[in-house]
Amino acid sequence: MSARHLLRIFAIITAIGAYLMILLGVLVTTTGSGHGCGNTWPFCHGEIIPGTLTIQGVIEYGHRIMASVDGFLVLILTVWAWLTYRKDFRVRLFAALSLLFVILQGALGAVTVVYEGTWALNWILSIHFGLSLIAFASVVLLTVRLFQLGREEQAGAAQSDTAAPGLRFPLWGLAIYTYIVVYTGALVEHTGAVVGCGYQLPTCGPTFLPSFTTLAGIQVLHRYLAGLLWFGVLFLLVTVLRRYRERGDLVRGTWYALILITLQAASGALNVLTAGQMLAALVHTTLIAVFFSVLCYLCFQVGWSRRRSPAAQGVTSEPARVTTAP
Repeated sequence: MSARHLLRIFAIITAIGAYLMILLGVLVTTTGSGHGCGNTWPFCHGEIIPGTLTIQGVIEYGHRIMASVDGFLVLILTVWAWLTYRKDFRVRLFAALSLLFVILQGALGAVTVVYEGTWALNWILSIHFGLSLIAFASVVLLTVRLFQLGREEQAGAAQSDTAAPGLRFPLWGLAIYTYIVVYTGALVEHTGAVVGCGYQLPTCGPTFLPSFTTLAGIQVLHRYLAGLLWFGVLFLLVTVLRRYRERGDLVRGTWYALILITLQAASGALNVLTAGQMLAALVHTTLIAVFFSVLCYLCFQVGWSRRRSPAAQGVTSEPARVTTAP
């Protein structure tokens, strides 16, 4: 087994670790375990191995340990990928983003301990989730890129695809908009606005525009923005099928995106009907994490520059010089 094959396996393990870190973060929120280790960080109650721990303490400390393990895995993956594919811009970019956002979300996680029990904590936790989502997406994109390079090495040269410049603005805009919607969803979760409208779906009682400073308003704002997101993805799929049907990667990606955002909407309704119970919250988080990663993948498939084709972008100016694994 070659070193590059081992690198791809290690990338998968790291991506799974990043996903578990997100799930444990949601578990901390849904169980109210944020104060399970007191006001000390990174250890629990100031001890590496606490003498006694509540259930909340176990959940919170487990999240901290998983974050540390994942950070270590990302560091190894970043260095390994950079040394193996020094000339590939995408590998260097995704690796750097993975490490950067793992560090940022870890630092913000430490800040949440200081603001535990305050209203500011809701905003900090929402930002914390957003950073974790980018870190996860970066690791996933790095993993995908490593497998793409593996296929290109077997083929002996970089593969080229028909350019899709008309999709650059819609895709990047949709990804940015999705990130905004994610923050409103995180705010719903961290403020307890899941039950802001009770169990009413899709309306929120007789009021269509409640004050956005209330829990009902936060819930409704997220519903409206999420609904627009679904129509945005549908429009994207129609555009791809009409104009870029020859791009199999874009067709598959947009179909996955529509399926995921539809399931996300269904899980959001389930989250409301179950008053934000743990399983529903975990499913909701899983779907948005995968959906956001798919959108990021599509963005980098179409690229961001008009001067180079999506497949060649980030490889090297001389794709024939890509060497096979020793």
